[in-house]
Amino acid sequence: MRFAPGLAPLRHRDFALYWSGLTVSQIGDWMETTTTAWLLYEITGSPLLLGLWGGIRAAAIVGFGLVGGAVADRFPRRTLLLITQSGFALTSLALFAFVATGTVTAVHIYVASAVASTLVAFDAPARRSMYPTLVPRSQLQNATTMNAAVFRVSRLAGPALAGVIIATLGPAASYLVNAVSSVAIIVALALMRARPVVARVRARLVAEMADGVRYTLRTPPLGQLLALETGHALFSANTALVTIFAKDVLGVGPERLGLLLAGMGGGALLATAAMIAVGDVDRKGRWMLIGGWIYAVAYAAVALSRSFELTLGALTIMGAADAYWSTMRTTIFQIRADDAYRGRTLAVLSLVGRGFTQASQLVTGVLVAVAGAPAAALLGSVVIAGSLGAIDARDPRVRRFRGGPAPDAAGSAASESPAP
Repeated sequence: MRFAPGLAPLRHRDFALYWSGLTVSQIGDWMETTTTAWLLYEITGSPLLLGLWGGIRAAAIVGFGLVGGAVADRFPRRTLLLITQSGFALTSLALFAFVATGTVTAVHIYVASAVASTLVAFDAPARRSMYPTLVPRSQLQNATTMNAAVFRVSRLAGPALAGVIIATLGPAASYLVNAVSSVAIIVALALMRARPVVARVRARLVAEMADGVRYTLRTPPLGQLLALETGHALFSANTALVTIFAKDVLGVGPERLGLLLAGMGGGALLATAAMIAVGDVDRKGRWMLIGGWIYAVAYAAVALSRSFELTLGALTIMGAADAYWSTMRTTIFQIRADDAYRGRTLAVLSLVGRGFTQASQLVTGVLVAVAGAPAAALLGSVVIAGSLGAIDARDPRVRRFRGGPAPDAAGSAASESPAP
């Protein structure tokens, strides 16, 4: 069978094992997330207490994000992932026991979520840092795209499966299924061939965290991409803004709101499928900027639209552009970062992306309260377009970026010299 260019990473045994295990595991994770939201609201009946659950998860990830990145650069990443994934399974089993015995409380859910989110802070940088050791450098974009595909597909399939399981077997079964799904990634990690860790001078953990932040900010184009990530995370079209726009501007009900949100998700899936079909592109910096400009223009169209059909089309384009330029940003981070710093640079990227995305809900609330939803959307498009224009004008190295000259990481990790 002839592979699509974007599926080339599956030819590598370790990547195929890991990607398959991750797919199963992530579907289980989204099943549990959906079940927990439903169960917690059923227990408390309080939107505020449901929101507190999200706040606890965000606080754990933000609080331990830099620590997780530094740890990923100090210890074998496969070993670290075996620990975190085992921790996820045990957390799910604990919730299964509480729910199955009818003793679960909101406190149990909060504690379990805090533990799981803390594990995420260590798991995410270790997981993303492994890709250059699983595939050649020339296939990093394809590996990043396939990683994104896992999360987008699981975000659609997981909640749907959770609904069926809750209705037929009860919520306890979802936690048990997620615990079992973790076995897939644990087995995949166990079967992968060990990879050497880059040797380097080690300092205290806090000093290494600070060093990682400095490295990220001072290494072009990583610092510039981090600025783009900040503007995008704070001012992009989030669920809250789309919901307010649908109700107050378009005057539509929940059914059409669902279509608007599905349009964004569908656009992202289409773009991901197209990236897999096309495979690696050469001028990564240029195409990343083009994706950002398309996003900003479509965002402005949403702000000016008063038609449901036009808004749906613009949101679909936004979803596709968002998937494309976010994948390219992550790819450039993977290619440009030295392996000795990769865990920390990706932790900084995740910290900004996830942390500021949570803060964007507050930004949306303030802007809508002051100026209304259309003005908030228009301002968001202007901020994103402005950041793209400013960075492109100030540093043409972003636009010119194609990929570093370093050899394939999968075959050279053992030979890399220690970082200073």
